[in-house]
Amino acid sequence: MKPTFEEVLNQYTPMIHHIIKTLNIYKEKDRYVHEATIALWEAFCSQDCRKGSFTSYAYSSIRGKLLNHLKKEVRWEDTHMFMEAMPEEGIDFTGDSVDVGLDEYTRHLTDKQRKWVEECIIKGKKLDEVARQEEVTVSAVKSWRAEALKKLRREINKVTLNS
Repeated sequence: MKPTFEEVLNQYTPMIHHIIKTLNIYKEKDRYVHEATIALWEAFCSQDCRKGSFTSYAYSSIRGKLLNHLKKEVRWEDTHMFMEAMPEEGIDFTGDSVDVGLDEYTRHLTDKQRKWVEECIIKGKKLDEVARQEEVTVSAVKSWRAEALKKLRREINKVTLNS
């Protein structure tokens, strides 16, 4: 006779907490317990006794789901910057001060990355416009953007850590 999910959950709750501990999850632990419970439920519903033990299947399902969730969290944090992470003094993008303000923040960028900042951010041009102007592909301009954003985030993080 197949056990109920409540019985399985009671049996595998220590495993869930063990996996969370081994992945060094300490923030929002309840949410990860919830994600692990969902993974256990999915494993419980899709188990095939002929393919091996349920314990190893449950372990790999739970751990995999938690790792995927952690990756999504990291990716989200890398792409979203909060206002408290911005430098307190803003950049004045009016008149002659544009070049002075930009140089301070873009000195570590390559010429192409700086070109992306000036054309897309300051002048508001689209990627395909910049690509035509520079006689390169849109993919190349996207690459400039990706690398420029990484470097700019690093610089902003340095500024906020030193403040």
